[in-house]
Amino acid sequence: MTVQQPPGRVQRRRTRTRAALLDAAERAFMRDGFHAVRIESVAEDADVSVGSIYTQFSSKDGLYLAVVERATQLFADYLDRAYAVSDSPLEQVMACGDAYLRFHLDHPGAFRFIAFYGVESSPSERDAELREELAARTAAVLERFRDRLAAAVAAGEAGTHVDPERTARMLFGAWNGMIALGLRRDALAVGEEEIEALIGQARTIVAEGVCAPAHRDAAGRADVRLLRISAPAPGENHEERDER
Repeated sequence: MTVQQPPGRVQRRRTRTRAALLDAAERAFMRDGFHAVRIESVAEDADVSVGSIYTQFSSKDGLYLAVVERATQLFADYLDRAYAVSDSPLEQVMACGDAYLRFHLDHPGAFRFIAFYGVESSPSERDAELREELAARTAAVLERFRDRLAAAVAAGEAGTHVDPERTARMLFGAWNGMIALGLRRDALAVGEEEIEALIGQARTIVAEGVCAPAHRDAAGRADVRLLRISAPAPGENHEERDER
């Protein structure tokens, strides 16, 4: 006689299996690159059957895209913290720089899958629908950041010389570039403390560069706090600190 498990227990087990597979796949893709990863090795690391991978993700391509999808969702959670630290659009924009740093420090693997997806390695076109969904989700994250810059201009916090679209892309690329220095294996490589210092310097430069004349103090300095965030967690209150 076969005893059927309650649906809730089956779902919880499936969720744990999926998480274990994604964790193992992230480690493997980080270590070996997409093309060198073997499905069998991922299954062994996750302590599940090879069939579980094909059941949940269809293929290695699907597994890779699921890792990228999870990283994208996590990144959006960090940016949500930045948008919640202040009512000022410009302070929200500045907090995004710190959110990017926290995301990298807490989840270096996840950062890499976002920053270099489609550059250093990517799966085939067989999962085109999911690829398009991921591209749209990443674009939506960038568009929301652009909208905060536009709101800062509209509120008179950022100058009219600021192009929200181009500035959003410039900052996205600059943050990627600074954090990517920590992934190098040559004389240009830097440690986490230096990356944090670089992003802090960049935030100061950006604040001074985009701030509107009317939004400056008597000394001509940008009147904007460079707030920092804490990592997102269910039920956790947003924490903020002024680094000035």
